[in-house]
Amino acid sequence: MKKKQIQKCFSEVKVFFLVVVLLGFFGLSLHAQEREITGQVVDEQGVPLVGASVIQKGTNNGAQTDFDGNFSITLRDESNVFIVSFLGFKTVEKTLSQQNNIIITLIEDNESLDEVVIVGYTAVRRADILGSVSSIKEEEILQTTPVNAFDAIQGRLPGVNIASNGGPGSGSSIQIRGVSTFNSGTEPLYVVDGQQVENIDNIDPSDIASIEVLKDGASAAIYGSQSANGVVIVKTKKGKSGKSALDINYSTVYSFVSSHVSLPSTRQRIAYENARGGNDPSLRPRDSLSLLYQNSFDLQELLFRPAVRTNVNAGISGGNDTSDFYWNTGFVEENGVVLNSSYKRVNTQFKINTTLFEKLKVGTSTYGSYELQSGLNENEVFTQMAERIPYFPVFEPDGSWTPEIAGRQNPPAEASERVLDDRNIRARSYNYLQFNILPSLNFKSTIGVDFRLRKRDDFQPTITQQVGRAPRLRERNQTDYNFLQENLLAYRESIGNHNLSALAGTSWQKWDTERTELQTFNLLFDEIPYFNAIDTGEGLGYIYNGTFTDASAHALVGYFGQVNYNYKKKYLIDGTFRRDGTSRTGSNERFGNFKSASIGWRVSGEEFMRNVSWVNNFLLRASYGENGNQSIGDYDNQQTYQPGFPYAGINGVTFGAQLGNPDLKWETTVSKNYGFDLNLFKNDLNISASYFIKTTTDLLDNASLPAESGFSSIRTNVGSVENKGFELDISATPIRTKNFEWFTSFNISSVKNKVLDVADERGFFDSDIFRIQEGQPIGNIFGFKYLGVFAYDESNAFTDNGVQLTPNFDGDGNFTNYSLDGQDYNGTVNRLRSSNFTLGGGDIIWKDLNGDFDINPGDDRQVIGNGLVDYFGGFFNEFKYNNLSFSFLFDYNLGNDIFREYEQTRNDLNSSNETPSPERIDGAWLEQGDVTQWWSLSREPEHRTPNALLNSFWVSKGDYVRLRTVKLAYRLDRSNLDKIGLFDDITVYLSANNVAMWTNYEGFNPDFGTRGNALQPGVDNLRYPNKTDIIFGLNLKL
Repeated sequence: MKKKQIQKCFSEVKVFFLVVVLLGFFGLSLHAQEREITGQVVDEQGVPLVGASVIQKGTNNGAQTDFDGNFSITLRDESNVFIVSFLGFKTVEKTLSQQNNIIITLIEDNESLDEVVIVGYTAVRRADILGSVSSIKEEEILQTTPVNAFDAIQGRLPGVNIASNGGPGSGSSIQIRGVSTFNSGTEPLYVVDGQQVENIDNIDPSDIASIEVLKDGASAAIYGSQSANGVVIVKTKKGKSGKSALDINYSTVYSFVSSHVSLPSTRQRIAYENARGGNDPSLRPRDSLSLLYQNSFDLQELLFRPAVRTNVNAGISGGNDTSDFYWNTGFVEENGVVLNSSYKRVNTQFKINTTLFEKLKVGTSTYGSYELQSGLNENEVFTQMAERIPYFPVFEPDGSWTPEIAGRQNPPAEASERVLDDRNIRARSYNYLQFNILPSLNFKSTIGVDFRLRKRDDFQPTITQQVGRAPRLRERNQTDYNFLQENLLAYRESIGNHNLSALAGTSWQKWDTERTELQTFNLLFDEIPYFNAIDTGEGLGYIYNGTFTDASAHALVGYFGQVNYNYKKKYLIDGTFRRDGTSRTGSNERFGNFKSASIGWRVSGEEFMRNVSWVNNFLLRASYGENGNQSIGDYDNQQTYQPGFPYAGINGVTFGAQLGNPDLKWETTVSKNYGFDLNLFKNDLNISASYFIKTTTDLLDNASLPAESGFSSIRTNVGSVENKGFELDISATPIRTKNFEWFTSFNISSVKNKVLDVADERGFFDSDIFRIQEGQPIGNIFGFKYLGVFAYDESNAFTDNGVQLTPNFDGDGNFTNYSLDGQDYNGTVNRLRSSNFTLGGGDIIWKDLNGDFDINPGDDRQVIGNGLVDYFGGFFNEFKYNNLSFSFLFDYNLGNDIFREYEQTRNDLNSSNETPSPERIDGAWLEQGDVTQWWSLSREPEHRTPNALLNSFWVSKGDYVRLRTVKLAYRLDRSNLDKIGLFDDITVYLSANNVAMWTNYEGFNPDFGTRGNALQPGVDNLRYPNKTDIIFGLNLKL
């Protein structure tokens, strides 16, 4: 009896919880009388408005219009008043009865002029923004079916240049308005739903509602010492009042490599060996039937593969007048187009906001993700692939991998067998409490934490080692915490024509990092890639001395305020002030002040513009802002110490390698921005333009010290850099009818960089490739100037002024004399020399800068290119006809140069185990009189010319225009959905990414990032190859 009562009790509890869940998530309620109302929402021209909101006032009962502007909603007893709203149009309240097929006309709201944009800590109407802010919304983000957020916005936002860093899961490099530092970080500040995070690579793009990029100093100044590189604000989705919804997105992506590099064949290798030895390149080997010479493997065929990516995402959301919730879970699995590269991610997010009392609102957002990136050592695989002797075997007779031969890795074996796993477990929690003290005054307190656990494994089995070496293992672990607590007091009031808002706040932030690293060069087995398989027969010394543990931390405190005022929405003034203190700077420079001011004049609001009806908005704006960059080491300002020698049985302590600097401070950027926003023809044509000047001072660098100090250098603030340029963004809707709409947009940006000051007036080199000097831009590639190849020994002849002479020969090929401009020359003949050798036929003709005819690195190197992009942008078009849409996006980069380091390395002939490029072999100078762009394959010229150093022959134009995205989508109409009966919306689509690229660049891909090194743009050491994606997708809404 007791057992039955318990079972009955449990049954009742189950029923109760089931009812609660259904009520909470789907908003079910019982009503005595219900009636259905149908209708259509259109604009003043009768064009249907897709996605307009129709909500029964005072309830969570609502609907959205379909592709034809139609809606259907069940009218309940509570009210017969409906609220109809649509972005950019005036909201109306409509009293409805039982009639059907109601036509509701919305009037365009020229005062709203676009959506609300998050700028700093406040929401601002786009029409009132006085700085430079670029935005992208949910629909645009999902246009490319991206893996991460930055995949979606390349080419869409002016002033924001994005480049890929490699294979699956590698993320992207982003630069906002140029490079403003030597050694500090170049990444912008990322803020997700109010919580500052390290990056946004792990965020599911399906979770994102909008991305705002604060580009000018005034817009970003509220973030003080973290805003010099711009600010990226991500707002994720949340529940909406009305009917609960379940959204499911699914896509399958098929990818293939779309670019290759040229690799030599066995025939070309044999020709090279002959020429290198001074023999006829066409000679066949003595044992021409040797199996060795029958090998000619296509390494790219072995390394590259077709790949598949799967994306699944499901989100449920809902809400009413007082609460809303959103829960989303996603999964992505991507196999890379290169052997053994892949990426997996599982993520989930839950958000809830609720009004507990009339004046008190609370909310929480929790996000978690797990990522596994399996990659490869690009240098070991791609460089070895490019240099490998083509007749070296790849497989043994038994089908196993061939081991390393003569210092040459087996690239497919290296890619297939080496384990490079990068695991990331990330979690983010953000919580807030908001109390409305008065209708115009509220207080908000937030607390958040961003957590990351990163574990990287590198296992190198026997097959990837030199013969006789044991397997190796390296494990790195890093744990990061970022705590943020902020308090905000916000005021907003409108009195007549005066509109005022103000904000005051405090911010406290702390970062903690812990790192451990273990290495061993002596594992016992390939089968057990763990540290418990270390061979201890030789003692624990085989745990490599690079093993270490360490920890670091830093903190930041800030006080800030902001005031916005406008009169009649015509005359606008904004101002911000922030004072930050950080533990990273020296003891004398703990605090710094950052301020901004902006002004705007809405010309279209003046009386003289009243009759110019085709101008909806014309705003002139200007701003000034100060920003800081505190992306420096946690202890760069500190004097370091290290264990010394023991004395009298006591261990000593001595100075370390770093000298402390109590005056070390952050870099400061001063930005000036001038622009206008113009909206014409009822916002069918929109133009926004900006011109900016950014000057960064107190750049962090190492200044040399005299030897008697005991230190070679000190970390200090020296140098300054200027970036200036323009941005232009044009969008239009040239055609908009009941059944057809065409939207188009174009943007272009240009940034010019100049170094204004460095510690050493002679400048300095970075990696002996880039020279940084006053008056020149960052990214200057420095080397010798290639002018051609001497056809004859006698071709090396110049006048005193450096004009090359023409040698003349008789019918037997004997040299007779020189001529200049068709006339016999009898003057002095000068010959180029290098490394004490006189250059001859088959040697490179170098540019002799100082005219002494002696080519040397000290006098004859010059700027031969620059890795920074001059112009970049995109061109987007979308066509909609009823339920069918077609869109495409072009993006482009122009004006940058790329140093093909991999080409120089494989063509320098420094080792007989390297194979030059096929073009080098087939096109090389072989004998007197050959006219070619490629110099001799003999080693002799290599010893007497500087072509092993960087020269202009290896610098190529990186310009490209790319058809980045093409998409065809179909949305089922309401009649078909009603037949199915389950779904509110179904969209199917077919799209392609990286469809085509127009470029003269010879490598895999001219679009690659700097991987965080601001001073080395445009160095190609063979990155992950470019790929094309074919995508099949389905979006469902229930």
